[in-house]
Amino acid sequence: MSETVADSGELDSDLRASIQRRTIQVLFASAVLVRGALTLGFAVAVLLIEDMLGSSRWAGLSTVAVTVGTVLSASLLSEYMNRRGRRPGLTVGYVLAAVGGVVALVGSQAGSITGFLLGLVLVGIGSGASNLSRYAAADLATPEAKAKAISFVVFASTVGAVGGPAIVGYADDLGQWAGLKENVGPNGVTALLFALGAVVVAFGLRPDPLVVSGGLQPDTAGRSSFGSSFGTALSTILERPMARLALLALVVSQAVMVGVMAMTPLHMRAHDHDVSVIGLVISAHTAGMYAFAPVAGWASDRFGRIRSIAFGGAILVIATVVTALAGEAPKVLMFPGLYLLGLGWSFGMVAGSALLTESVPSDERVSVQGVADLLAGAVSGVAALASGIVLDMAGFHMLSMVGTVGAGTLLLAAFWRDRLAVAGVD
Repeated sequence: MSETVADSGELDSDLRASIQRRTIQVLFASAVLVRGALTLGFAVAVLLIEDMLGSSRWAGLSTVAVTVGTVLSASLLSEYMNRRGRRPGLTVGYVLAAVGGVVALVGSQAGSITGFLLGLVLVGIGSGASNLSRYAAADLATPEAKAKAISFVVFASTVGAVGGPAIVGYADDLGQWAGLKENVGPNGVTALLFALGAVVVAFGLRPDPLVVSGGLQPDTAGRSSFGSSFGTALSTILERPMARLALLALVVSQAVMVGVMAMTPLHMRAHDHDVSVIGLVISAHTAGMYAFAPVAGWASDRFGRIRSIAFGGAILVIATVVTALAGEAPKVLMFPGLYLLGLGWSFGMVAGSALLTESVPSDERVSVQGVADLLAGAVSGVAALASGIVLDMAGFHMLSMVGTVGAGTLLLAAFWRDRLAVAGVD
């Protein structure tokens, strides 16, 4: 099918639906591969950092490095997509992440913290591209089905997100058989999965949904600097109450989830859980993030974005209270606590993404999406770095309670906005 199909205004409903189905199928397949790559690498990253530095205090550097890549790519890739389309942007992001997996492997094998972190930064670019792929699902979706389309791509990550950590032990055994150090091998599998994801998108995402929807802005090339583009997109968000709430949902959901999740492997290893059990807990967490995303999408379309955001905030409050009680890391608390942490993130992310998409003008949508993801990534990066310090100085329970405060803030903001909406106040 031609890449230059007429824009959505000229498409009949059958052709539009056909292209949308193909888009979802391709995004589904790539999400399985890419999310598997990310979660597989995460399960061992903090362990490698602790081994190289000899302390858990700076273990959050692994998550910070990935977040730096995510932040860098969020706005830059969105601007690139704005001019060229979703397919080129996603392909570039995944290829760079595949290179990052190789660099991380070489760096960790050599005991080079600099090389390892550089590889993780490149992997983070793939994470940023993966985050932006959910918006590609909404480019051709009808207004009443945008949250459903976004949630389906989030749900597609379930297989990779659960399967990645679950096979971390096998990947490590394979790496050691090949002569690599402990916990280094999974980085090679991360590189392979990202490369496969790039191939799927490059050859499968045709026609490009953003091109077909008429959403390209090719005349923006060279028109403004990154700073002015960022400022314009941020102003667009801040001028609109619903967009502000959407941004808050994305930022808080991401920061709370990352802050607690990033230190879970270290907390569990400190209480004598082996890497296989840690991987299973992370699998439960990622199942919460992705497996029920269609439910989050349905709830967002059925009951409204604001109430779904509030529900997500409430789940995050419960999750962080449960993990705060897991002082000795008992399985009976770690599994449900991390699962609920993922589920709360899912509701906040799906409803927040849909609310943001429909709250801003169509010609500014792609840039706004990139800026929102940039800010969410930046805040979660700070949370990841701080989480290692808090864990080392005050313990996992205090780290969880900090998350409770953040989640409670989101819950109250959404509740207040819902009351204003019911009262007819903008």
